[in-house]
Amino acid sequence: MKKDKPGVYVKTFGCQMNVRDSEFVTGLLLEKGFGKAPSIEKADVILFNSCSVRKNAEGKLFGNIADLKKLKKSKPALVVGLIGCTAQSYGSDSFKKAPVIDIVCGPGNETDLPGLINDVLKNRCAMVALDKVSQKRPELFPKYRESGPKALVSISEGCDNFCSYCIVPYVRGRERSREPKDIVREVRELASRGFKEVTLLGQNVNSYRIQGTGVRIQKNKPPAFVGLLEQLNSIDGIERIRFMTSHPKDASEDLFKAMRDLEKVCEHLHLPLQSGSDRILKLMNRGYTKAHYSELADLYRKYVPGGSITTDVIVGFPSETARDFEATLKLLKVVGFDSLYTFKYSPRSPAKASKLKDSVSKEAKEARLEKLMAIQTGISEGRNMLYNGKIAQVLVEGKGARALSGLTGRTRTNKVISFDGNEGLIGKLVNIKIESVTPYALKGRVI
Repeated sequence: MKKDKPGVYVKTFGCQMNVRDSEFVTGLLLEKGFGKAPSIEKADVILFNSCSVRKNAEGKLFGNIADLKKLKKSKPALVVGLIGCTAQSYGSDSFKKAPVIDIVCGPGNETDLPGLINDVLKNRCAMVALDKVSQKRPELFPKYRESGPKALVSISEGCDNFCSYCIVPYVRGRERSREPKDIVREVRELASRGFKEVTLLGQNVNSYRIQGTGVRIQKNKPPAFVGLLEQLNSIDGIERIRFMTSHPKDASEDLFKAMRDLEKVCEHLHLPLQSGSDRILKLMNRGYTKAHYSELADLYRKYVPGGSITTDVIVGFPSETARDFEATLKLLKVVGFDSLYTFKYSPRSPAKASKLKDSVSKEAKEARLEKLMAIQTGISEGRNMLYNGKIAQVLVEGKGARALSGLTGRTRTNKVISFDGNEGLIGKLVNIKIESVTPYALKGRVI
């Protein structure tokens, strides 16, 4: 029997921005008459949405695409598309790198996808759409979301910072912010559908601008991002507001005061450090020093006592010495991060650092990463021990990976916690007595 709708399967690699983009694309296609395929094998259209910031993610992506050769041979009508940052980065060269690809579509061109796919299905011709990377996206609101009770909401796109290791400004364009009224409208609609938590997304959320003014801060007014948080905090039905990622150069006392005063804004700050060496930070073009970062961390903890702070660290940046690396380890201990995301440096053209000699050996990078993680594991366990025996409010997100009766959720400070309970608790806020901890998660029982 012939299917009425072509089935689409979207596979995502990378950050939460990519996850949200994949949701948007899926919703758009569903509203344009496509269906959702349950697996790659049963799909008529397969779209790969990938981050291009890290070399490892890119390698995994093209490995997955290459695995489709056999499937495409058995299904000649199969359409394979590459979308997102990697598509924008490689452009038409994507067809050479992965000959099974039919469509290359950049981050600004997602709304073109229904037409692109239909053209390929009809004419079997390669399609490229990369011309809208710096344009503001149209305000469309496809209803599809991967799951509740949490939802991702993009508030801005692109980046103006040009950190020397990063290609985001090249593959996602310069920074553009959405209008507050459009963001509020989206969050209100999510609340009406029963979503309890939203995470605001942007390459730098706290550099959010009021469109038309071109500025982040107006005289005698809070920063534009704080003003947005205040508006969202008043929406009935939304219980929690998170945001990521913040940039230290744009983090401020006003933001920390808002996190203290706005009852729905969660007490978790993700503030990428990248390095504890001032020399390396300058080479990275990060716009702050380790002293300024430490002051921000102290200020945050002053206004949000008990709040968590997480970060990103890159090891092995060009010319990083053992002394530079030790400065990073020292700052880890001084700040006491709850957790961190670690990366081994890899050159990404056309970012400025790609022109520097990748002077730190693979072995040195791996050794530094291992040492970094060993130290952080101890710090994380100590931070988590502060929760042991206490009661925390948890938003129940779903079933855990262990026993059938196991559920999982997060505290306001973004700690993962597992506990026993029935599925009727999913989507609800419950109080959990924490009975044991590891460096990575908490365990407790409903009270």
